[in-house]
Amino acid sequence: MIHINVFQNDRLYDIDFTLKDANDVVVDLTGSTLIFRAQKQGASVQKFAGNMSIVEAASGTCKYNVAATDFDEAGDYYAEIQVTFGGGKIITFGDIVVHVKPELPR
Repeated sequence: MIHINVFQNDRLYDIDFTLKDANDVVVDLTGSTLIFRAQKQGASVQKFAGNMSIVEAASGTCKYNVAATDFDEAGDYYAEIQVTFGGGKIITFGDIVVHVKPELPR
C-alpha cells in the first residue's frame, strides 16, 4: 500500500509514481494514457479524476499534478491509477491512500 501525506488546499504540485506489476517489475507505459482517481473515505462517489503525465515511459514513471480543488477537504482519500495501453488493455493500480492534513485556521 502507498501512503501519501499532503496538506489541505495545497495545489499545483506533482505526486510522482513508479508503476510496477505484481512481480515488482516496472511497467512500460509507452503509448498509454493514465488517469488518477480519488474518493474520500466514506463517500459514495468519486471526488475527482484527472489525467496524468508520463515522465519516462520505459521506467514506468508518471506524475499527477494536483489541481486547486482536489484535496480541499481534510481526511483520507482512496486513490487509483487507471492505465489504458495502446491496444485497449486496461490495468488499474490501487492501494493508494492520500492523507490530507487540515490547514491551520487563518
